[in-house]
Amino acid sequence: MPRTDENGRQLKALLDYLLDGDIEAKDIYDALGTSSSTYYRRIKEADYPDAEELRRVSDRFGLSYPDLQIRFGLMTRQEVLSYAESLQVSEGAGQTALKSAARTRTRAPRLSELRPRSDAPPL
Repeated sequence: MPRTDENGRQLKALLDYLLDGDIEAKDIYDALGTSSSTYYRRIKEADYPDAEELRRVSDRFGLSYPDLQIRFGLMTRQEVLSYAESLQVSEGAGQTALKSAARTRTRAPRLSELRPRSDAPPL
């Protein structure tokens, strides 16, 4: 029996729910990078989906990897929070580098800031 989320849904059923539609098995095994026969054999195994499979699915479908890990019981919310806290850089040179990098990021211009190009032909 494969892993299920906290509501007893297998991965395909959860993806159908989260993505508000019927996800084809082909989309999932393409995301996993496996053949259809490997996919259908894999979904019957007790360790399906594993962390790497969840990462691939989250990348393909634009979902949160930590959220999928929590839903399938591979990590607890506390473990995710502890990990995130451990990533915080201590005050000092690292923090200065982060602030500097944040300042160099540019934001997209607002619509009100856009002007027509003078070298562009009229429409």
